[in-house]
Amino acid sequence: MTLLDSVPITACHECVATLTLPLALFFLLAETTVGGVMTVAFLRLTGGLTHGFLKFITVTYAILAALAFLVVAAAPPGSYHRLLAINQSAAAALVFLQGLLVLVMLIQVVVTWRRQDAPIRSWLPTLFASVLLLAGIVATLGPLAGSAPGAAAIAVAVVLAAWVLGTATTGMLLGHWYLVTPALTNAPLLRAIQVLLISLVLQAIFLPLALAGLAHSGSVTSALSLSPALSVLWALGAVVLPLAAAGLALQTCRIRSFMSTTGLLYLAMIAILPGQLLGQLLLFVVAAA
Repeated sequence: MTLLDSVPITACHECVATLTLPLALFFLLAETTVGGVMTVAFLRLTGGLTHGFLKFITVTYAILAALAFLVVAAAPPGSYHRLLAINQSAAAALVFLQGLLVLVMLIQVVVTWRRQDAPIRSWLPTLFASVLLLAGIVATLGPLAGSAPGAAAIAVAVVLAAWVLGTATTGMLLGHWYLVTPALTNAPLLRAIQVLLISLVLQAIFLPLALAGLAHSGSVTSALSLSPALSVLWALGAVVLPLAAAGLALQTCRIRSFMSTTGLLYLAMIAILPGQLLGQLLLFVVAAA
């Protein structure tokens, strides 16, 4: 018997947020890895990334994928069925899907480090494993919605969370690369920041819609009012502060002030990571109400 098995189905909001923290942490790490892989593949396709950065970033995301696997293996998502009406079959598959991503990421690291001229198609297995994991997360959370539009809003919110985390992390790390080799074109960093800004705006729209579409919610106002503290902190950490920092980073990147850009992306990351975690906890609190 686990701690979750002894918890009443209708738990207090604070209890739900505390007990689902490992699950939220897994989603944070998994979505960061998946979003990072998608961002790197996009920037790789559009050009401008150096082989040295690709070697560095593949190792970074392989480590994040491994950390996510350790979290999900220690606290399997299927064990949260008493608190959340999740899809248990999809939740059980997340451990395998995360392990698959770790394996594919390790292969990607070897290919990237051994072949400087590795083609873009070498990223296809990693992208496929990433999409499978993201689909598994969407399928796990889908039953929380009370309708098909609500499930669609959850799916969009999950994808946007991955893009936000992935572009913010990749952009911040790429900014450091410019401090070492400032003569590089700023086009990839500009594209990463632009995708980050678009994703932040869309997420600010779709996460409240996803909350409103949950089975026991009904409206955006009632959903956000279930936990005002989480709602306000999410809005600050996942919307207001990163939008301000990323907007300024876009301007400084255009004038090639890479030190300022990197510092601003640092600030965006400092806000985004807890903001995304709180947004996930808010989703669980509303779903369990």
